[in-house]
This record gives sequence, structure tokens and C-alpha cells, in this order.
Amino acid sequence: MEIFNMIYSAAIDAFFKVGVFVSISLLIIGLIDYKFNGLLLKLIEKNQKNQIYFAALLGLIPGCGGAIVIVPLYISGQVSFGSLVTAFITTMGDAAFVLMVGDIKAYFIVLLISGSVGILTGRIIDKLKIGTIVKLSVQNEEFNSEVNDMVSENKIEKSYKHVGHSKGDIIDKVLHKKNTYKYIHILTHKVWYKLFWTIVILSIPLAFSHIFEEHDHNDRGTYELVFQWIGFLGTFLCIVYTGVSRKIIKGSDFDKTESKLNSVKETLIHTAEEVAFLVTWVFVAFLLYQILIYVIGGEGQLKSLLNENGFWVVIASIFIGILPGCGPQILLAAIYISGGIPFSALVANAICNDGDALFPLLALSKKSAFLVTVYNLIPALIVGGILYFIENM
Repeated sequence: MEIFNMIYSAAIDAFFKVGVFVSISLLIIGLIDYKFNGLLLKLIEKNQKNQIYFAALLGLIPGCGGAIVIVPLYISGQVSFGSLVTAFITTMGDAAFVLMVGDIKAYFIVLLISGSVGILTGRIIDKLKIGTIVKLSVQNEEFNSEVNDMVSENKIEKSYKHVGHSKGDIIDKVLHKKNTYKYIHILTHKVWYKLFWTIVILSIPLAFSHIFEEHDHNDRGTYELVFQWIGFLGTFLCIVYTGVSRKIIKGSDFDKTESKLNSVKETLIHTAEEVAFLVTWVFVAFLLYQILIYVIGGEGQLKSLLNENGFWVVIASIFIGILPGCGPQILLAAIYISGGIPFSALVANAICNDGDALFPLLALSKKSAFLVTVYNLIPALIVGGILYFIENM
């Protein structure tokens, strides 16, 4: 019975504390990206001298999109390796949205630190001329066969503008290969986003009520029951969709990121898809945190454990950060806002995590992906260690 109450409570909190507000934030940022991202990309391409600063701005945009679109620009030789590393250090991926709604002050401090570290690291790398030669991990022959039961976003759109590459080149073939099953594409484009935005719109006043008023999840009054079941249903549907769509680790990819830059409708569609993924991982984090507190005997015990083993938590956060995909990073950010890890661990993870941006780079150049991970790891260890020392002075 206790585990059911934990699941029930974690599901309600995941949707009302995070899901609804992240939906609004992610949609607004998606629409801004649609309107202005092309401008930043043009500035990067034309302004070689200051491209590291523009790469940092792209990386600092919440979500993975800014860092993802840097990848083809680097592979095609339009930006330096230092700019790529800068974008990857400054991005927090979708974990940024969790931190934005959970602790806005911490979010801006992390932006300031990761932005400064990213720019400094990128400038050092370019000064030393590291990563100037790109070796592709794929060949054109690998893309001759078609998979009939799968689709790609750019095969659907009639007028599709590409970012950092041209139609039919090797980058296009790798990043736009058919990787979505037709039934998932139909579910995403015809059903899910309409259902999702309907629930979110209806839930906005309830989410504000959840933030500003006390709600007991054990209360069985009529209003409280309706309130609770909407939150539970929202999270449940997000989990079901994430499972059906097979997006357990990766919330986005280059194909979908580029399609969002081409259409307001695609922005609505894929924002709904990304939020479902994010809510699923936040639910897992909230549930694991509640189970941990129950097992160890309260939050006081957790604080004692952190005081005794804090630096190992920082190290663990860094190694979680180097895992590809947004899922583990979302989990870590959600645990931070619940009080489960120190700020130094959050910052170290933010510096070395690349969100979903590492996937397209892995597909195109495994050597570059390995080097990016190494050059993210070094400043994460240094900055995380310094912050941990300051926290414990």
C-alpha cells in the first residue's frame, strides 16, 4: 500500500509541478527557435571570429536543439571544434526545463558557470588547433537500402529547409535516415499532440493551484480526487506514450529538431513528444527519491550521507553526465530539486552532459564524439571539485 501511495504522489507531482509548466516553457522556446534560430546559425556561419560566443548562446537555449544543430555545421567544416565543445558544455539538454520550474535561481547560476566554462574551454581548444580534421564513421554505401515500415520527418514535409548541410549529402543521409516506425509517426502527428495539449490547457489552473495551495494527496474529497486523477492521468499517458514510441533514453534527435525549425505545427507536435519523455523521467526521479527517503529513514539521514560521501556524489554525477541521452540527466536534475544531491554535483553534471546532441555526432564521427566527451569531462571534474570544496569550507 505504501508503494502505491508513493507512485500516486510522484505521478501527481511530476505532472503538476513539472509537466504543465515545462510544456508552456518548451513551447515558447520552440516558437522562439522557429522564429530566430536561423538568425543565430547565419551569424555563426558568417562570423568566424566570434562563432564560439554564438555557439555558447545556442547551447544555453533550454533543450537539446541548440547543441544538436551545431553538429552538421562542425562536420561540414563551417564551425570549429572549439565551437562544438562550447555548445556541448553549455547545453543542459531537457534537464534545463526541470531546473527552470524547480529552482530558477539555481538554473541561472548554472547557466552563468557553464557558459563561462564553455567559452573558455572552446577558446583554449581552438588556440591549440584540436579537432581540425574530421573522420566520418559512415560511408554513402550504407544508405542504399530503404526500410519500408519506417519514415523520416524530412520525407513528409514538401518544403524542408536544412541546417548545416544539403539534401542528399552524407550528413543528410545519416541524420535523416528512416528511424521512426510509421505507426509511431501517425500516433505522434495525428493523436498524441492533440490529446496532450488538451490536457495541458485544462490543467494550467490546477497546476498553479498545486504550487500556491497545500494539497494532501491522501485527501479523498471530490475536488481533491478530480485534481489528483487529472495529474495522475497526465503522467500515466506520458509514460504510456514514451513506452509505445520507444523513446526511453533519447527525447529528441536531429530529424525532429530540424522539423521544428521548419513549422509551427511540427513545434507543437514534437514539444508534446519531448514533454512526455521528460515527465516520464521526472516521475521516475520523484518515485526513487521517495523510496530512498523511506528506506534510509528520513531526509535527515540523507543529509548525513551526503555530508559523509558528498564528493563521490559529484563524481557519480559526472559519470552520469557522460552517458548519451537526456533521460539520466533529467532524473539527476529532478533529484536535485528534491534535495537529493549538492549543487556542486548538479553543476558538474551540467558541464559534462550533452543531452541528445551526442547521438548525431556519434552517428557521423565517433572520434569527434569521444574527444568532445573527454574535453567536457576535464572542466566538469575541475569545476565540480572547486564548488564542492567551497560548499564544505
